[in-house]
Amino acid sequence: MERKIPEIPYSPASQAPENFLNPHYQRFLSAENHPQTPLITDLHSSDQAIESAFSRLTLFSDFGFHGQKPSFISRPATLDAVPTVGSVPLPMAFGERQQAVFWAQSQSNNGGVNGPFGFFGAHQDIHVDPESVGFLGEAHMLMVEPSSRKGSTLFPVLSSAQQSNFCSSTHLYSNQHLHQWQQQFSLENMRGRIVTLAKDQVWSGVLNLKLEEGVSEEEIEMVLPEVMEFLGDLMRNQFGSHFVQKLFVACNENQRTRIIMALTKFPFKLISICLNSYGARAIQKLLEKLITPQQISFVVSALSPGAIALASDPNGQHVIQYCVKQFPGEYNKHLFNEIANNCFKIATNKSGCCVLQSCVENSLGEVREKLINEIIENAVGLAQDPYGNYVVQHLLGMRIPEVTTGLLKQFKGCFAPLSCNKYASNVVEKFLLESGENNSETIIMELLKSRSAPRLLLDPFGNFVIQSALSASKGHARDAMLKLIQVNERLMQSNLYGKKILATLEKRKLQKA
Repeated sequence: MERKIPEIPYSPASQAPENFLNPHYQRFLSAENHPQTPLITDLHSSDQAIESAFSRLTLFSDFGFHGQKPSFISRPATLDAVPTVGSVPLPMAFGERQQAVFWAQSQSNNGGVNGPFGFFGAHQDIHVDPESVGFLGEAHMLMVEPSSRKGSTLFPVLSSAQQSNFCSSTHLYSNQHLHQWQQQFSLENMRGRIVTLAKDQVWSGVLNLKLEEGVSEEEIEMVLPEVMEFLGDLMRNQFGSHFVQKLFVACNENQRTRIIMALTKFPFKLISICLNSYGARAIQKLLEKLITPQQISFVVSALSPGAIALASDPNGQHVIQYCVKQFPGEYNKHLFNEIANNCFKIATNKSGCCVLQSCVENSLGEVREKLINEIIENAVGLAQDPYGNYVVQHLLGMRIPEVTTGLLKQFKGCFAPLSCNKYASNVVEKFLLESGENNSETIIMELLKSRSAPRLLLDPFGNFVIQSALSASKGHARDAMLKLIQVNERLMQSNLYGKKILATLEKRKLQKA
């Protein structure tokens, strides 16, 4: 009678060799699943068949990387393995360290990285700590002493103490190894890798030290074409930005002009750099070193088309303000015109309101007049804006008679309703305190004649306007205000904001007494 054999889809690796005599494994080792393994049809010959199957097994199973080497295998393990002449290895990217460890495990004996079959060599020990996630091409490479191991090694073998020491940010730029390597490697060695190395945390430190300690014009000339091709990418990078700043300082005037021309060739690329936090700092450093009229003109002209975007951006505004404050007005003429043409949009922006105030202070002649006139025309709308009201107050604070007169004309008939506005009430107070006695009296009389005058005494914002009016008023205007308060005193005593006005009056009476 033929015996039915149940199908077993999976056989654990821990099965004893004796189990292979069980007919169950005939199906597992069938020709369908393993075409290269002949079907075992005779139990008496199973020993020879299994022995033959085992002989075909290799250490490099299908569960590995199928013979394909990862990208990092061609990289040297340490800087000691780097030739003194030639290019510097690319830093290992984030996450490749983990890939390296897993690859090592898959290629080693029994899944370990040690032993004669491991690619680390015999009896090597690797420490996998939290610090091991990062750039293998960073400080870890610098910490390894020259290797005396036989054969080629692909990765430095570091102790946990070494890794944690160099992963500490306090050691990254102060460690003596940075000085050692910047002395050992010249820019010629790094040629073709400058851009990549400049964006690496540790290698950028090596490059910066080299630039600080001095390099020849010929060396800068050698790396300049490579750097200029990727200026935008470098300046927007956390570490590349510092490198570009150092490089610009080290350049001569002619080399700086070439960098500036490369940056300003495409204005909107320059503007995008300024909108980046790292890029904005690098551009400011560049602006500090501009000397010739040609250099200044190139940069400011390229920035002008993006004046709105830059003025409205928390990073870009610093670039605009530097130009406005440090360069003569004739260079900023186009910049001022662009800002004046978009006055309301810029003034109602958190960053833009600061830029507009700087423009008014640092402009001259027709351009300044245009800026002021644009603000005056939009004054009522700006006064009610959280940021625009500061621009109007700034203009009043300049105490230019013609400007104050122009603003008064714009606000005439609007003082009472604006006094009850959270932001515009500050502008009305500024009028009362800084526009002069005659103008203050005109404003007070307009408030008193308004139907909403009693409401101001009880309003959360209007009460501050009344208090400022009491401080600024004299003679007839003051008497009229005191009479209004006296008529509404009972209502004011039962109102939180009315009580504040009464308390202010009482305090002044005591001071006079």
